[in-house]
Amino acid sequence: MKKITRNRALAAVAVAGLLCGTAVATNAVTTKMIEANYMGIRLVVDGKEITPKDPNGKVVEPFASGGTTYLPVRAVGEALGKEVTWDGETATVYVGAIPGQADSWMKLLPPYQVNGGSTIYDGSDLKSYMTVAGKDITEGVMLQDRTAASTTASYALWNTDLKYNTMTFTVGHVDGTEADDATLEVYLDGELSTSYDLKWDGGVQTVSVPLNRAANVKLLVVKSIFHSQAGYGIYDISFS
Repeated sequence: MKKITRNRALAAVAVAGLLCGTAVATNAVTTKMIEANYMGIRLVVDGKEITPKDPNGKVVEPFASGGTTYLPVRAVGEALGKEVTWDGETATVYVGAIPGQADSWMKLLPPYQVNGGSTIYDGSDLKSYMTVAGKDITEGVMLQDRTAASTTASYALWNTDLKYNTMTFTVGHVDGTEADDATLEVYLDGELSTSYDLKWDGGVQTVSVPLNRAANVKLLVVKSIFHSQAGYGIYDISFS
């Protein structure tokens, strides 16, 4: 028989704060005593075992109390690909979308394809980002070709499904990548529509591209040096 370790712990709202890895607003705390049973509970999501940790990387062990198993909600949410948000003013934990808060276009309409070394940042992992002009960007696309068959171009494709008149975004050279100027070409339904000169040391540009309700949009960064691994970031993307 497996040995069960019993410990006393704070229950109710206080426990909810612990499970979020966040303190609970002091004016909303009700303190009770419970008996928590730690028995080496494992957390497996879609066949993959997860080690629950708090925001500081410290392991948080699940426990059982009164016939209910308590799991760290942040670890569960992230394992499911959902962002976990704590609202201290209302003592509310949000897993995924927050009611009344608009999703970014990187969640509503992300690119469906990028080439070789390009990277999509959808904001789900705050530790995953590109840095443009000293600013860390967690939502956007870095157009960069780092493959063995590297060419001078890298791209991202959006399926706009005939719905939008305008695409607006900011573009700039990604810090730490090769210093190389480039040209940004915009293709609508496979045909070149417009282009913009990009200077690796020229700061960022915010542009609005007329889409004319195209079904497909392609942003192609053409670098000036063959086999260049310069990266350009596309972010603050919106469609209207």
